[in-house]
Amino acid sequence: MPTLLLDKRKCLDNIERMARKARDHMLSLRPHFKTHQSAEIGDWFRDFDVTGITVSSFRMAAYFARAGWEEILVAFPFNPHDLDRLNRLSGSARISILLDNPDTLPFLEQLRHHTIFYLDIDTGYGRSGIRAEDTGAMEQLMVAASANRKLEFKGFYCHAGHSYKAGSRKERDAIHRKALLDLQRLKRIFSRYGPVILYGDTPNCSTQEDFTGVDEITPGNFVFYDLFQHSIGSCTLEEIAVALACPVTGKYRDSRRILVHGGAVHFSKESLVTGNREVYGRVVIPAGKGSPGIPAGKGWPVVQAEMDHPGIPWEGGWTVPPGDTCLTGISQEHGILENTGKLFDRVSIGDMLCFLPVHSCLTAHLMGEYTTLDGELISSLNSK
Repeated sequence: MPTLLLDKRKCLDNIERMARKARDHMLSLRPHFKTHQSAEIGDWFRDFDVTGITVSSFRMAAYFARAGWEEILVAFPFNPHDLDRLNRLSGSARISILLDNPDTLPFLEQLRHHTIFYLDIDTGYGRSGIRAEDTGAMEQLMVAASANRKLEFKGFYCHAGHSYKAGSRKERDAIHRKALLDLQRLKRIFSRYGPVILYGDTPNCSTQEDFTGVDEITPGNFVFYDLFQHSIGSCTLEEIAVALACPVTGKYRDSRRILVHGGAVHFSKESLVTGNREVYGRVVIPAGKGSPGIPAGKGWPVVQAEMDHPGIPWEGGWTVPPGDTCLTGISQEHGILENTGKLFDRVSIGDMLCFLPVHSCLTAHLMGEYTTLDGELISSLNSK
């Protein structure tokens, strides 16, 4: 079976780097835990003075509340069907919600506990939220909400998710600047409320240095990063902290293709287009002792099938080999490598190949658990 390997050192370095950036800019870091979804990994953030977190569902909020987190923002426009969950959780933790439509307010008349809300602001992403220009709609919602004594307006939340689709650094910089200007404007217009500004996506939080007007940043993917983040300049390949180990199950000499047990139910169907290829993962090799990147006795990215766990030979981590050997085809359970060059002759059926994922959030969600490089198993919300 495929196994999701986690390089804890890289993960901690990623957390430390983002915490330092927040500190240097006098910001609070309220990381989004939707990427790792693990109570144990979440605990690593406490060493960096993180006290509040962001999640994407009430199921996730309940999981992390049980793990001892008391300050939780559910960063998804409030769903009235979650009212009972909100009432239960608010009895033991400070749960904040997002609003972007006054039609939600009648359902919140049944709140049992004091609840903070933020307005979800759309600065151009177009997924959810009130358009940044529509201050009338914001005022209307805030005034209507003020009739509910259990609701308290706290500020504005913005996820500039369209930065992921920017075609260049220049375009991403423009998205960031517009978001900042929009949020600064709202902070001025509604200054009588003393609004707090929550902002953040991994690309901008990783690469930008101007956060004027922002109070808290809420990135999530930075904890692991992935090939997509690398493709848009958010990280280096060496900063990607997870890799999926997949058994080799087939070799086809006529086409020099390699088949692995690792498909859409493990990686997801997220892909990158590089050159003329659609890529679902990139091969990495163990950082062996002696010769950099070469495991003893094999000379290529393999893990012996007889090993009890694929994490053991990867204690030294992994490195990206020369060239660009990638997973180029995928179905539900299968993955295909084509144009494999020397790799074809150096692996055998039963060996394990390791791949950096295109989207670590989805891969982690699908796999449900992690194995550290020293063989420790780490569970998550989605563990079986």
